[in-house]
Parts: sequence; C-alpha cells; structure tokens
Amino acid sequence: MNSKNVYPTSPGRPREFDIDDAVRDALAVFQARGYHAASLVDLIEGTGLVRGSLYKAFTDKHAIFLAALDRYTSEGLNRLRGDLNKGSAREAIQATLRYYARLSSALEGQRGCVVTAAATELLPGDEEVRQRVARMFESMRALLADTIRRGQATGEISNAHSPDAFARFLLCTIEGMRVLGKLGPNAKEMTEVAAIAMRMLG
Repeated sequence: MNSKNVYPTSPGRPREFDIDDAVRDALAVFQARGYHAASLVDLIEGTGLVRGSLYKAFTDKHAIFLAALDRYTSEGLNRLRGDLNKGSAREAIQATLRYYARLSSALEGQRGCVVTAAATELLPGDEEVRQRVARMFESMRALLADTIRRGQATGEISNAHSPDAFARFLLCTIEGMRVLGKLGPNAKEMTEVAAIAMRMLG
C-alpha cells in the first residue's frame, strides 16, 4: 500500500508527502503538548505540511490524533507481544516491568504515555478515543494474562491469584508508573516498583 499522497500547494506545484511520516510527526506533537494544547500551527510546524495538505489528508485535528493514537497503540502492542515471548514467563514479565520502569523515569518519563494521556484528557466524553484506549488496555491485559498462565503452568509464578487478576494488577502497575513518570522520578525509584510487583507474583 502506497502511503504517499500528492496535493497541490499552488498551480502546477504538487506537494508529495508520506502519510506514515506525517502521523509519526503528529504523534510527537501530541505527546509533547497533549491533545487540547496542540494547535494547528503546532501540527503544521511539527509535520512540515501546509494547512491544506494536512486537512485534505486528515480532515481535522481529531482525525489526526486518532491516526497518531492508532500508530502508538499498534507499535506498543507489537513491542509488548515480542517482549513477553522472550525467555521464560517470569523473565519476560520482569524484563517488561523493567522496560516500563525506565520508560517512566527522568526525561523519558516526562514525555508520558499517549494512551494514558488520552484517557485522562479526553474521556469519558470522546467515544472514539474510549474504544481505542479500552482495546489497548484489554490487549495488554490479555498478553500479560497469557504469559502469567504460562508461568503458572511451569511453577515460575504463584497460583495465589488467577492469571486475569495478576494481569490486571500488572496493568495497573504499568499505567500507574506511566502517570507518575510525568513527574520525572529517577530510574531507581521506578525499578523498585517493578521489583515489588515481581515479588507479588511469588
């Protein structure tokens, strides 16, 4: 599928741009400024597109944000799925928690999670965003539950709680770290949270 589009910027002078690149650049703008604070000027400057090209491709700011959110969630789930398939179940969960601990600390933590930001900034009023956030969290929970189930089967993880209950706990831990990360805690503090979560798994 060709993601390049050509829109005229002036008679006889088309502007060609890659949709994927534009969505990636818009995502960076939304991650830095949030949805409401991101202006059209910010998006034009961030993507390098002229106003006409931007709106012909995406219609409005909300459509741009949905495209950026879809990209962010797709990449995040693909990475999580890959990480949870590496090594034993316990090793995979530990590595995943440590990854989110690093992601939730210092300057990287202050950038925050686009999904968490969307949930706090646009819900409950935005149904399209609500559906995307719900799908993301449910997919994360399901991936974590599958890994916990695998670990319980081999005795690496406690059977004190069901895989779904443990997965919800881990999801809350991860998303809580992402929210706290906006304050820029150091990596040691977030790594301690990850270690406590691992102890809860037995």
